[in-house]
Amino acid sequence: MSSASRQELEDQIRRRTQAAARLLTPVQAANLVNGVAAAEREAESWEEIKASEQLERDLHERYPEYFEAAEAIRDGEARADLPRFRAWGREQRRLAREADGWLAGNAARIRTIGGVLLGAALLAKPFDLISSEVFGAAAAVAAALLVLGTQLLKKRRSPLWNGVFADPKMASAYVWGCASRAAATALIRTREPDAGAWETNMLQIEAMWDRRTCRSELFAEEDYSGIRYTSA
Repeated sequence: MSSASRQELEDQIRRRTQAAARLLTPVQAANLVNGVAAAEREAESWEEIKASEQLERDLHERYPEYFEAAEAIRDGEARADLPRFRAWGREQRRLAREADGWLAGNAARIRTIGGVLLGAALLAKPFDLISSEVFGAAAAVAAALLVLGTQLLKKRRSPLWNGVFADPKMASAYVWGCASRAAATALIRTREPDAGAWETNMLQIEAMWDRRTCRSELFAEEDYSGIRYTSA
């Protein structure tokens, strides 16, 4: 394939990928990311998971130019779209705080303040910057904050603390990866005369992309519908 043809192919896949991924809502993106974990848990055996992965590898080997383009698109678009996923991550934490209350929501911050206070006291004491009484009081307050923060962390109940957008970089890469592979597969269907022989392989990729429209029962407690920031 010439460089011009390769660029034309990448441009087509990029347009299809952008048209699909940029319209995803937070709920759909979460469905997609959770879908891979659900697929692994739903598999009856490790051999079934390996067979599924092999179907995709075989298709990649048959049409490498399509999936090399898809990977390049995934990397570039995932980086460019990271601000949107970070915003969704902030919204996810907001929902978790609202569900668990102010104290539990700020448990990590309380523990951090305790650690900073203790560190400052330990640094100041050898240089006689604070008296023994102040050091003792600061150490006691710091210890209390550390214990309180730790106990409050244990009281967190919302599953959104560790939800999909807790790692926005991973979530963005996965969403754009699924979208670009699905776009490449759709293009194979229309351009390649022997595409019909690879129907099972293509359905494998398309099925994963279709998971964006359904919520897995395994993650039913994770509700992302309250995320307000949805623009690309």
